[in-house]
Amino acid sequence: MRAAGGDGLEFEKLYRELYPLVVRTVFLVIFDRDVAQEITHDAFLRLWQRRERLGENANIRAWLMKVAVNLAIDHKRAFLTALKERLVPTPSEDPAHTALRNLQRDEMRRALVALPARDRALLVLRFEQGLSFPEIGQILTRPEPTVKTWLHRALDRLQRQLGDAEAGRMVEEG
Repeated sequence: MRAAGGDGLEFEKLYRELYPLVVRTVFLVIFDRDVAQEITHDAFLRLWQRRERLGENANIRAWLMKVAVNLAIDHKRAFLTALKERLVPTPSEDPAHTALRNLQRDEMRRALVALPARDRALLVLRFEQGLSFPEIGQILTRPEPTVKTWLHRALDRLQRQLGDAEAGRMVEEG
């Protein structure tokens, strides 16, 4: 097969000549004959798809072996990663911790909803989006000191809202 073009007959000859070598090589990487055959087919498919891009003097055998071995290594890595994920048990979370976290999330949501929209926007931009004070100032078209003051006041209001929620819960429990 000419490296740059190649017709179907030349490619078929190359396939028959190199297929056993490529399959054996891939098999020695992954030790699974069926997968080795699939990977070999994929390597030959890539060769066919890129046949026009390979130069006249390209070492097709070396190129094909490199692609096949890389595909085999990628397959092995993916297999080992999947195996690790299945073998490592995920610790079950304490139901009390889950309930407490849900309660805190609900309280935070209620406190945030009670705030003015500008306060919520400031809190989101600063703590959720991680924007700096100058960046927030550009968004809100306000100077940096104003943004800092507004954010400080928003945090105070949020803290009061959360304190009111805590006080209300204590009254309900008491």
